[in-house]
Amino acid sequence: MRRLLAPALTLAALIAAAVALTACGGSSTNAPAHHVAAAGNPPPEWAANASGWPAHNYDLSNARATTATDIDSTNVSKLKPQWRFKLRYVGGFGAYASNPIVLDGVVYIEDPDSGVYALNEQTGAVLWKHLYRSVTPSGGPNGLALGYGLLFGATATSAFALDPKIGTQVWKHKLTNNKNEGIDMAPQLYDGRVLISTIPGSSTNFYHAGALGIAYSLDAKTGKTVWKFDTIKGGYKLFGHPGVNSGGGLWYPPSVDSSGRVFVGVANPAPWPGTPKYPNGSSHPGANLYTDSLVALDGATGKIDWFHQVTPHDFRDYDFEVPPIITSQTIDGTKTEIVIGAGKSGKVVAFRANNGERLWTREVGIHKYDSGLFPLNNQICYFPGANGGVETPMAASGDLVYVPYVNLCFKANAKGIFGLPDANAGTGGLVAVDAATGKVAWKHAFNSIDVGAATVANDVVFTSTLSGTIYALDAKTGKLLRTIAAPAGVNSFPAITKTMLIVGAGAPGTVKHPKNEVVAYSLNAPASGAKTVTAPPSGMGGNTGSSAQSVKGTSIQVKGGEFFFRLSAKSLKKPGKVTFVFKNVGRVQHDFRINGKQTPLLQPGKTARLVVTFKKKGMYPYLCTVPGHSAAGMKGVLRVA
Repeated sequence: MRRLLAPALTLAALIAAAVALTACGGSSTNAPAHHVAAAGNPPPEWAANASGWPAHNYDLSNARATTATDIDSTNVSKLKPQWRFKLRYVGGFGAYASNPIVLDGVVYIEDPDSGVYALNEQTGAVLWKHLYRSVTPSGGPNGLALGYGLLFGATATSAFALDPKIGTQVWKHKLTNNKNEGIDMAPQLYDGRVLISTIPGSSTNFYHAGALGIAYSLDAKTGKTVWKFDTIKGGYKLFGHPGVNSGGGLWYPPSVDSSGRVFVGVANPAPWPGTPKYPNGSSHPGANLYTDSLVALDGATGKIDWFHQVTPHDFRDYDFEVPPIITSQTIDGTKTEIVIGAGKSGKVVAFRANNGERLWTREVGIHKYDSGLFPLNNQICYFPGANGGVETPMAASGDLVYVPYVNLCFKANAKGIFGLPDANAGTGGLVAVDAATGKVAWKHAFNSIDVGAATVANDVVFTSTLSGTIYALDAKTGKLLRTIAAPAGVNSFPAITKTMLIVGAGAPGTVKHPKNEVVAYSLNAPASGAKTVTAPPSGMGGNTGSSAQSVKGTSIQVKGGEFFFRLSAKSLKKPGKVTFVFKNVGRVQHDFRINGKQTPLLQPGKTARLVVTFKKKGMYPYLCTVPGHSAAGMKGVLRVA
């Protein structure tokens, strides 16, 4: 269950997760005799803001398509920057890995440190901010939802509700059950409820034994739990080995249909792909329900209506995670509600919404060694890879579904992952698929991984790549209409309003001299150029200058890179206060954590001070908290004599 892609730094995260699972393929379906109907209604604010971007994926169907905008193929070439909002905090997946929402002339964003900002839609000026300083597990995706008079989101451990006018907190509800669990998704709103899920990862680790994901339906007004659904069948028994296994949880908002069914896409089991003791997932034998599945729940009660597992007993990290899309298509001559899901296996699958019958499956991107057992000792390089396939949200408009995909080879055997693939060397593309049949209508390949979702404005479909290119394509033919050079790599999803395309660019891709910004591209941009607005600091503290500062008392110089730490001293003669001066000498972002304290996540070449007090003798572990970096070698132990 990896979050969104980033360049090499994110790929290192996969090393951390490299611990046992087994073969993919096959499916499993379970449907009861009937479904208990609920209302399935969005908040009233959404209809009133159709010309904005009222939800993470625009509506409860997760379609990511709007016709309430002036942007189309005749004027997309006129989009120019109207304002830029500079992002200060940089997380494990960059400075922004979410989706703005836009209602009543206000743009709401959440950064990877759970900092919430309300911006004026026309100027980008900050109206208010609420800084939680709670690092989102693996840096995203996270995000916000507005409805019922409140603005909802999550910190690393808790769901919250804010007053959208002034940013004050109305309620907060802790959802995690242990220190190895977290939250990194945008909530979904329906029928006065807030649906959100935990994951088996925290701000400092992923896939520790005993961690799992639970989906919660909360009362929107109070935050109290209405129901919860354990995405791991059997809960904390964890497939019989709770001392080893973990898994499940949601990345993205589910979809909700008019009968009140809630469709969730569930992430993978772990450890994966294997360990010397448990090769090929032998620590979690069997299908590992409900991982890698599309699950239909009764929105009123949380009970299972039906489920379909796409990858039983997954050991390749093949989450079925992207937001399921609900659409109505003609099947066998009858207008039929279908739900379409996808995930990191690179498979797009359509089901009948009423009973889970699989209608079609379409593979996208490169597939190699993605079925059967891994060899015990010999390395193979498998596609689409643990950070490949469909990583980010699809879109649907008319008869077509638009699927962004990633090709990224991972070297592995039954016991683990080997090497760190460079995401900047990966490729990707966008495929338009007939929603009724699964046939490919057109496809467009990119020389960079596509982790920018698909989003439709009238007859234009937008997507973005890690290399920092925003693409505008003809929605019917795939013809390239325009490209826009973003100020940094894009690992986030845009909002479209009446006249604007709002894109967050903050991923460390291949852009020279990147600028981490949310940019509003407008049909009505002023001739004088875009105004730049700077976000207030939202980091965790500490110096982020380019050189070390002098320190008083005991100090230890720390250099960190791919994937090591070098300390000027490996032990202390006695307990006391120590200043660690950490410099990132690598090519990607790193931090340094010891004794419960950590530096901010630093860009290459940057330095930070960390003052830590050791009250007693002992052995004190240190590590980089970016998922995967510790397992790749960025860890050690300091001895205090």
